[in-house]
Amino acid sequence: MPIKPFKDLSLVDDFMFSEVMRKPENIKPFLESLLETKIQRVVAIDKQKDLKDTYDAHGIRLDVYLEDEHNTKYDVEVQARLHRKLEKRIRYYESGIDRHSLEINADYEELSDSFVIFLCVEDYFKAGLAVYERESHIKGAPEIAYEDGSHAYILNASFTKENCNPAVLDFLRYIRAGYKGEEFDTSSSSYLQQIDNAVNEIKQDSGREMEYMTLAMKMMDERKEAFEQGEARGRAEGRAEGRAEGRAEGRAEGRAEGRAEGRAEGERASQIKTIKRMLSRGLSLEEISDMMGLELEEVKRLVEKK
Repeated sequence: MPIKPFKDLSLVDDFMFSEVMRKPENIKPFLESLLETKIQRVVAIDKQKDLKDTYDAHGIRLDVYLEDEHNTKYDVEVQARLHRKLEKRIRYYESGIDRHSLEINADYEELSDSFVIFLCVEDYFKAGLAVYERESHIKGAPEIAYEDGSHAYILNASFTKENCNPAVLDFLRYIRAGYKGEEFDTSSSSYLQQIDNAVNEIKQDSGREMEYMTLAMKMMDERKEAFEQGEARGRAEGRAEGRAEGRAEGRAEGRAEGRAEGRAEGERASQIKTIKRMLSRGLSLEEISDMMGLELEEVKRLVEKK
């Protein structure tokens, strides 16, 4: 997949979103409008924060991660494409944030509240709501809230039902316009003017452009390496299985069939290993389909086999 030109970036792109929203004056009003609460002070903020426990563990790269004066953690993500099982992704992000929040020997009561917020261009749940907020209750007793301090929000820039603060709705409209490459009138919102100015200032910064291109190339290399490693392992395993099956037949016909089946199985194993590796790196099924030259339905079928 070619690298998107720097001049064409909008707030829906990871790099631009992280650069703009890592500034307290940009992220704080958005969170206050969405959560309908006052944040007195942002005490720490990171862009593209990496959370990883061990070398071989599945890593997490958070778009914008911050803490407020009460040690509450916020992770805000932007998604130009829908990913499968977003709920499980949120669960994994929450667990990573929690593990990095609690000091050794600290009591569980000291675990801070956390908010994981996904800004999606498309409607993940297909119900038209602008904001989907997770609520936890006890089965059979819905009046009893299950309060563990974790909160999850999935926002929909393609909403048809206005179920949140007008400021959040305007922000989502701005996101959607940027994704479609359309102009958006920010004159009625000083906050959106501030955001739009920040986007344009970054686009005019040649240093930021170099940083973007370097990061994009690095991520492309990582994806290519993951693809090649998965493909090599899959081929090796497939060849071994094919040889074992061929020897077991003991007859010429059986050996021929075993080799043929081994090659076919090896190719399938290679594809499945590669797809699994690329999914672990956060690629979507559509991106994998493009990179592997397979039909999307074939990729989905192989995913189900794994």
